[in-house]
This record gives sequence, structure tokens and C-alpha cells, in this order.
Amino acid sequence: MSAIETAYLVGLGIATVVSLGIAALAVQHRERTDAFALTVLTTGMAIWAGGDLMSALVVSRSATIRWVQVSWVGVAVVPVAIFCFVVIYTDRWSLTPARVAGLAVVPAVTVGLVLTNPAHQLIWTAIEASTQPPSGYAFDNGPAYVVFTVYSYLLLAIATGILGTYLAASTGLYRGQIVALLVGALTPWASNVFYVTGWVEINATSLGFAISATAFAVAVLEYRLIDISPIARRTVFEQITDGVVVLDREVRVSDVNSSGAAFLDLDPQRALGQRATAVLPATVADWLAADTDGEDELVTDEGSAEQTGDNRTASRGPTRSTTVGVRERGESRQLSATKTTLYDDNQRVGQLLILRDVTERHRYERELERQNERLDRFASVVSHDLRNPLNVADGYLSILAERHDDPEIDEIETSLDRMEDIIEDVLTLARHGDAVSDRTVVELSTITDRAWNGVDTADASLRIETGGHRVAADASRLTQALENLFRNTVEHGGTDVTVTVGTIAADGTDGSTGERSAAPDTSESAGFYVADDGVGIPEDAREDVLESGYTTNQDGTGLGLDIVGQIVEAHGWSLAVTESIDGGARFEIRYEPAHEPDGDEATGVHSRPS
Repeated sequence: MSAIETAYLVGLGIATVVSLGIAALAVQHRERTDAFALTVLTTGMAIWAGGDLMSALVVSRSATIRWVQVSWVGVAVVPVAIFCFVVIYTDRWSLTPARVAGLAVVPAVTVGLVLTNPAHQLIWTAIEASTQPPSGYAFDNGPAYVVFTVYSYLLLAIATGILGTYLAASTGLYRGQIVALLVGALTPWASNVFYVTGWVEINATSLGFAISATAFAVAVLEYRLIDISPIARRTVFEQITDGVVVLDREVRVSDVNSSGAAFLDLDPQRALGQRATAVLPATVADWLAADTDGEDELVTDEGSAEQTGDNRTASRGPTRSTTVGVRERGESRQLSATKTTLYDDNQRVGQLLILRDVTERHRYERELERQNERLDRFASVVSHDLRNPLNVADGYLSILAERHDDPEIDEIETSLDRMEDIIEDVLTLARHGDAVSDRTVVELSTITDRAWNGVDTADASLRIETGGHRVAADASRLTQALENLFRNTVEHGGTDVTVTVGTIAADGTDGSTGERSAAPDTSESAGFYVADDGVGIPEDAREDVLESGYTTNQDGTGLGLDIVGQIVEAHGWSLAVTESIDGGARFEIRYEPAHEPDGDEATGVHSRPS
């Protein structure tokens, strides 16, 4: 046996073993259609190479022919398996069982003809002894052989074209996978072409599978072919509700999902390869064109880049967003557009455009703006048209009080004061509502002191048991909420009531009480409370007191606690009414830990008289 023949047989052995190894890895993921197709493909390669190996090792003519027939099972399986695997891998078409069965008709008939060749000689017209490997016999090809060869080449050509197209649009890990698959698919067929056309005397097709098996091993082990497949990415790409448009370096459309095509009123097939200015709505194209200058190169640090499977550096540039108006099937729509520039080795290679339909949100915002305008006009009416006659009435009442000492004048003055309170509360609701400006980290004790000093508290007293507790809040609105709570407490609990402000621990207990020497770590506080030792609120009325207009005081407006509730809700907190430890009313304001600032916090308890 010559050195060439020995190398040939070793190559066949390597191809057989490696192909079986890849099949063993792939079969573990057989629930995935692409992994199952890869299992069938590599098993067919192993049968083909193994059959050729055995045909070279046996001695008798009959045994040689039997092993050649065995190898033809692999020969028949491999072309269809390659085609099916590529289609599934790229998700190019839908392969139903009926379509796969149709593809397998020619190979199945061919295998039948191989097994029965002596009766018709459609595969081989003659089998003669020869010195050429692997079998030592020369096979003269018949018409069925030619038909099968043409069919196989056709499937391979289509599969190669699909992979080539996919390669042009892929980067990183997927590019490495596809290159390995192309090498694995083309090598044995290139060898077969050389043999069939007479360029070489040895049929090295099965030997080419040694290279194929190695390429598939690289795809599986290095580029994680079985673990990471573009199918899932493609499925997500098509099924997400957001529109996605991928543009290349020349701002041409290289991909678009179904949602993006619907949003932009595109025909995906016609749009591919076209410049954005030619197919995208003018509002979108103009924004892209104006926002692309100066992005050809990106300087990244090590932490902002991602290393891809082919050792290139993939990065993303800054993200920019806007809202654009488009027409979808004749209807005006508002789209939120977010553009991210994509880089490969710090060179701009394209752009990713994400589109989201915000038409309803835009309409809601417009309606909200109109509502706010109406509230502003209402506030102006209340402030000017009601206050002016109220001031006039108050002036005449003062004159009347100087002329007459009548107790009914005091009643009128009380009514006018109540009207002034109502106007103030209505203005607060109209102008501020549930608006909260930028939050700052403030100490609750400081805000509590400020609010207490802003209210006529008569003979009431205040105890602050918040320690150094801090909270991220709109200081002005939080002060206003506490003022309303203090005013409500004095009005309903009595002028000599004692008011306590303290924190609520994460476990629901009070974070600081008079009985404790120090408060626990308030970074775990769940909120704070305002409690009094007054008459309290009946349990069946605790939900009602938070409703707008509810009051048990004939001089009250019923809006104070409603304002508190709106301020609390605007902060994302919750407000609840319960009973204090002294039997009075207790208002609990709870918030999530995310609202809590970090840092060391002092603890302590101090009292403040009215």
C-alpha cells in the first residue's frame, strides 16, 4: 500500500470518527430542528466515509460492492440533509414534513436503484477491477447516477447561495459559524466535481469529508453552532412588536422586521438594498441623515466593547431618540424612533433603528395638555374673578364691624374666611394637582419643622421621632402635605393635641418611639407616619376621609386630605389611615426602599411645642 493510499484511508477514518462525534453532540439537542438536521447530516457523512473506508479494506469483490452500496446511503442522505440544515439554520423557508419527504424522493429512489443495480444497471453500467482507491474498482456511471448528481449539485448550489447571502449580512459569532459551514459543505463537493469532470482520477469526495468534519467541529466547538443559532434571533426579530430597521454603512436598508415594515408602510423585499432616503418616510430619513455626520469612527475603552467570536471588536455608539410623524395605510401615526450606530473594529458599519408606536400616548399627552390649559384658565378665574368680590366683601365687612357691634358680623367673617380657604385649596389642586418637580434628598425632621411653623397650631405640641431619616422628595410638595395633615389634626383632634411624626421600620413597626433609646438604621425604613392623641377617626370612616369634599367640620373644605393623597400618590407612595397608640388618628405614608437615599443617618428624638 502506497503512502498516498495510506493517507487516504487515514483521512476516511478521521472523517468517520469526527462526523460521528459531531452527530453525538448534536443529537443531545434533537428537540431543535436545526440540531436534528445536523445530526442527520453528520451521520450521513459518517456512513459515506465509513462505507468507503470499509470498501477499501475488504478483499472480495462482493464485499467491496456491498460496502459501496452502504456508503451510497450516506451519499443519498447528505445533499438533502445539507439543504434542510441550511434552510432551517437561516430560517429561510418553512420546511414541512411533506416538503422534506418530497426532497427525499430522488435520494430514496437512488438508494433503491443502487441496491438493485445488477438488474438494470442504471447507476453503474459496469464494475471493473482497477488500481484506483478507495475500493480498487472502477465504476462506469449510468443515467440514474447522472440524474442524482445533477439533483445533488442543485441542492448544494441553493444551500451555498443561501449561506453566502446570510454571510454577507452577518457579523461576529454567526459569521464564523457560516464560514465553517461553507467550508464543510463545499469541500467534498469540490472534490466530487474534479472527479466527475475527469480533472482527477481518484474520487476523493469522501476524503473531503475529513475537512468537512473538521470544519463542522470548529463550528460546533469554537462558534457554538448547537448552542447559538440565528433561528431564535430571527424569530424574535420578526415577532417583537417594536419595529426594527437595520441600515448598512451607506444608509441602505439591510433588514427590516414585519412591525417595522408595517409602521413605515414598506414592502420589505423591495426595500432591502435601497437607500433610506428612497424608501423610508421623509420624516424618518431626514432625521437619520441629519443625525449621522461625524460617526465614521468610534474610540472605545476596553469596557465599552464586546469581543465577537471572530476576534473582532463590536461596539455601539451613542443612542439618540426622537418622535416622528408618519402615515400608515393613510392614517397619521406618531412613532418613537431610537437610533444606535453600530461599529466593528471602531469603524461604523451601520445603524439600528427601533420604532415604537406612541400614537395613543401622544394623543393622551395632547389631551392632557388641553386639560391642563383648562385648569390654568380655571385657576385664573378662581384667583381673579372670585377673589376680587371676596376682597370687596371683606372690606365692607370691616367697615360694618366698626359701625356695629353685632355677633352676626363674626359669623359672616367666618364664612368669608372659609371661602378664602376653599379658594386656596381649589387653586392648589388646579395648579399643582399630582405634579412633582425634581426630587432632592431632604431630612424629614427639617421638613416637619418647616410645615409645623407654617400652620396655626394653637396650643398643640409636636414630637419628632424621625432621627436623621432622609427621603428623596419634592420638598415644597412634601411640606404642603405635612401642613395639611397638621391642620387637619388640630381642627379635628383639638387645639391642645400632641402630634407625633416618626418612621415606619421595614418590618412594619415604628422605627422610633419614645420607649426606644435610638432608632434602627433608617435606610430600611418603609415610610413615616403622623399620629395624634386626639379623638381619632372611626374605622368605618377611615376610607371616606381621604375622599375629596369629605369633612365632619362645618368650617372645613374637605379638600385638605385629598391634596395630601395627591401629593403622596405623585411621589409613588401610599397613604393609609389607622389608629394611633394613644387612640387618636394616624396617617401612614409608605414608600419603596428605592426612594431611600444612601449614607449614614443620625438618630434621635426631640420635641417641639407649638
